[in-house]
Amino acid sequence: MRSAAARTLGSWAVAGALALVGLSFSGAAELQGQDVGAILERASARYAPVTVLCADFHQHRSVPLLGEEHEGRGRLCQARPDRFAMRFTEPKGDVIVMDGTSVWLYWPSVDPVQVVKLPVSASAGGFDLHREFLADPLSKYRATYQGSEVVAGHETHRIRLVPRGTESYAAATVWIDVATPDLRRVRLEEENGSIRTITLENIQIGTPAPAGWFSFVAPKGAQVIS
Repeated sequence: MRSAAARTLGSWAVAGALALVGLSFSGAAELQGQDVGAILERASARYAPVTVLCADFHQHRSVPLLGEEHEGRGRLCQARPDRFAMRFTEPKGDVIVMDGTSVWLYWPSVDPVQVVKLPVSASAGGFDLHREFLADPLSKYRATYQGSEVVAGHETHRIRLVPRGTESYAAATVWIDVATPDLRRVRLEEENGSIRTITLENIQIGTPAPAGWFSFVAPKGAQVIS
């Protein structure tokens, strides 16, 4: 359980779900008729002033080493600078909560009596997908424009990002809405070959999260591992 928690946290700390992107690109700025830098900077400007964001999510994780495929659905909300919660409806009851002091990881679908508690500093801010991938978008990544693609009914720009420095993942792909420009999907390619894809729908910006969304109380009888 502890190693599974570490893998999940690393992917989100993308640390790791869930983030604003920093990117830079080499070579010609204009690829397939699109200016990659301009697309990323527009998305960065969109999210820079955002303090609260909620969205429905669908998560798919492929683990080739184990021959496994995992699906998850639910709703996530973040309130900058240090509140985040990803609450699953499938598997029902699974949660990741960052309450400003601690990060709580609880997967009753795997083990209903075990909770992992980590200091907020361990997350390295990686629960904020938009900050991870869109903040200062011309400094952290080499970017390649891969064309347009429809995601959940929205036309998007698909851009592949390769970190210039050391990250917890080998590469990422982001899908940015042509019209808004909202971040519609993120795909993370982990060093071990695993791939995690998170698609966001029903995105709401500025709407307060439900009461208690960023709070977690360990179930009675559960073992809390710090």
